Amino acid sequence: MLSLAGRERHARLKLKKYRNTSLARNGRLEHFGYCSSSVCVPPPPPEATWSEPSGPPPRDPVHVGGELSEQQARAALLCHVTDHCCYGRGAARHMNIAKINYSSAHHYELQTFTEKRETSWTFVPYSGGEVDSPSCGEAPEPWSVPAEPAQLFHDEVKVMEVPHTASAKDCHRCKGQGSLSCAECHGKGWTRCLSCHGNGWSADSSGYRERCYYCQASAYGDGKQDCLKCNAKGRVACPPCDSYGQVRCYIRLTISWKVTTSEHIVEHSSLPEELIREVSGQVAVEEEAAAVAPLTHYPDAAINLASAQLILEHQQKLCEQRVLAQRHQVRVVPVAEVNYTHKSHSGRFWVYGYENKVHAPDYPDRHCWGCCSLL
Repeated sequence: MLSLAGRERHARLKLKKYRNTSLARNGRLEHFGYCSSSVCVPPPPPEATWSEPSGPPPRDPVHVGGELSEQQARAALLCHVTDHCCYGRGAARHMNIAKINYSSAHHYELQTFTEKRETSWTFVPYSGGEVDSPSCGEAPEPWSVPAEPAQLFHDEVKVMEVPHTASAKDCHRCKGQGSLSCAECHGKGWTRCLSCHGNGWSADSSGYRERCYYCQASAYGDGKQDCLKCNAKGRVACPPCDSYGQVRCYIRLTISWKVTTSEHIVEHSSLPEELIREVSGQVAVEEEAAAVAPLTHYPDAAINLASAQLILEHQQKLCEQRVLAQRHQVRVVPVAEVNYTHKSHSGRFWVYGYENKVHAPDYPDRHCWGCCSLL
């Protein structure tokens, strides 16, 4: 991992390389090519790259725990059974609860809010008016254009025009004419009549001939139908310039604010980890800063290790973006593993979360009548 000084030196070198090949100065705008579709990603300035945390803030001791009584476990199971049409309530009422093992699942989540800027040439139809060209001033560098997100930790995309980069040019598609040759009639204004095959006459089964009904009113004569696509003119409006013959080219700046989220779940029982995400628990740790420090005080060492690893991964993965804020939290979700016996069956189920959700994959009193396949 690079040190803070090394990362700043790396960012300065990338920024210098970008300035030598991009829109940083108005005298170099022609290097882009006004119809180029390539996207340039300027690196953020060195002062906007990842900053070292000043150190962990004062943190209170973390208290985890909370136990579930036998009555609460049975009530949670009965509620779970009620929500399943093929589950019988008898086993939940009469099973013998032999033992309840209490534990806690720890859900660590890290969020990094970053800003990324991309530049590319684009154009719009030009119908006249003022053009903010390089002669009006020096074009600012992409990271010098002021823009702020509407809200922290919310994905957002904003597109704007870089000042002093516009120019009016003849349309590259129609060469300034404002129209294109019709592709349907190849510029003739008419197409061959499909009804009379270009003959101009139609005949019935008895041999009686008459003028073709479909092409007799054509402005181009018998056997020819007016082209409907170009209205018999032979030319159609040019889409890029909207028939104006000119386009206004400018450099488009796309600013993307994005939340990158990583998580790690520590669960010591056999309860599937994905179930922990769906329930609530106690927020044991919650911190927000420009750059958070890894956890070191948490009672579970696996969470401390995961915190350090995920923060390092974000530093390496997001080094090309500007980091605006970062936050992390640890949720403690209570988990109770209930061991039971019912008749000759021994099994277990789990009660987890403040909602007392139940996971009972081997519930003994199940009788499926086909209704589950209809849900």
